[in-house]
Parts: sequence; C-alpha cells; structure tokens
Amino acid sequence: MYGAGGLGVETMDILQSAINHGSEKPHRLAFLVDDPRREEVLGLPVTAVGRHVAGAKVTIAVGEPSDRAALAEKVRMLDLRLASIVSPLAFVSRHAEIGDGVIVAPYVSVQATARIGRNVAINTASIVGHDVVVEDNCVLSSMVNLGGGVHIETLSYVGMGALIKEKLRVGCSSIVGMGAVVHSDVPKEVITVGNPARVVRRNEDRKVFR
Repeated sequence: MYGAGGLGVETMDILQSAINHGSEKPHRLAFLVDDPRREEVLGLPVTAVGRHVAGAKVTIAVGEPSDRAALAEKVRMLDLRLASIVSPLAFVSRHAEIGDGVIVAPYVSVQATARIGRNVAINTASIVGHDVVVEDNCVLSSMVNLGGGVHIETLSYVGMGALIKEKLRVGCSSIVGMGAVVHSDVPKEVITVGNPARVVRRNEDRKVFR
C-alpha cells in the first residue's frame, strides 16, 4: 500500500477484508512510504521506498489526483505493479471495465459498460452509472452519484455527496465541490460548487488539498 495516511489505512482495511472473504489471494502486506516516521501502522510494517521488493504489487492510497499521477510514474520506475483492490461489499458489473491500480470501496456500485481508468480511487457508497467514463488518476469521494454517460476527465476530483447529471463532462484537473449538484458541463481546471453548481475560480495550482 503506497501511503499510510487516512486513505492508506482505509484501503488496507478493504484489502484485508477482501482476503478474509476469499475474493483476493493472501499477500504479505506492508505500507510503502517515502519517508517512514513509524515502523508499523495497523500492526503492519512500514517500508521505505528503496527497500521494497521489486515486482511487488502496489496500490496508491493518496487522495490528491496530481500526487496519484506522480506516484504512478514513480511506481513504474521502481519496477512495481499497480494492482486494484475491490471491496467484497461493492458491486462491479461484469460488463464494466476496471483499470490497474483502482480502489473500489465498500457499497460502491459500478454499473454495466462503465469504464474506469488506471489509478482511480472510488470511495464508500459512490454510484457510477452505466456508460460512465472515469479517466486515469481521478478521485471520487464518498456518496458521489454519476448519472449514466457522465465523463470525468483525468486528474479530476469529485467531492463527497456530489451529484452529476447524466451525459455531462467534467474537464481535466477540475474539482467538483462537496455536495455540488452539476447540471451542465464543467470546464477543465476549474473549481465548481453549489446547487446548481457554478464555477467559482480556476484551479490554478491543480490541487485539491492545499
């Protein structure tokens, strides 16, 4: 697990649950971090980058889309393999496509013909409707609802409880704020909030967490 913060411990719980349910094979588990401050988290070892096992599976567990993209490139250079983690309490249609390195949390629903790119995080109880496309390195927070045919471009972040009307597009590196209700397309590199959602400013530094 690359990252031992909040999303890291949540995702490790999901992985352990999947192993216990038999939907994931047993693994030797550890947290991977750049600068270890602790030897253990959740009773599992914390390993420094550089002391990892080459060729090991890794899931990136950080919530900042731009950081996810940078770490995915770093993982490639470190000869690690991006691996997806799907909660046994989630529903993923057999007709959906899930890329490498995706996190699917409990009570998520991914419907038929949805396409989820690489290194995407989908948090608890989010709904990904039919024909939805979520491009690489995006983050969907908890209880997000994407109507059928929505397209979320790369490096975007959709906040807790946001609702996006069917067949709309969210441009790359944009942020849809917590609880926003989106009725029209969202341009790239902006922050949009409210009901109905409106653009409030540019996402100039392309960051969610400042």
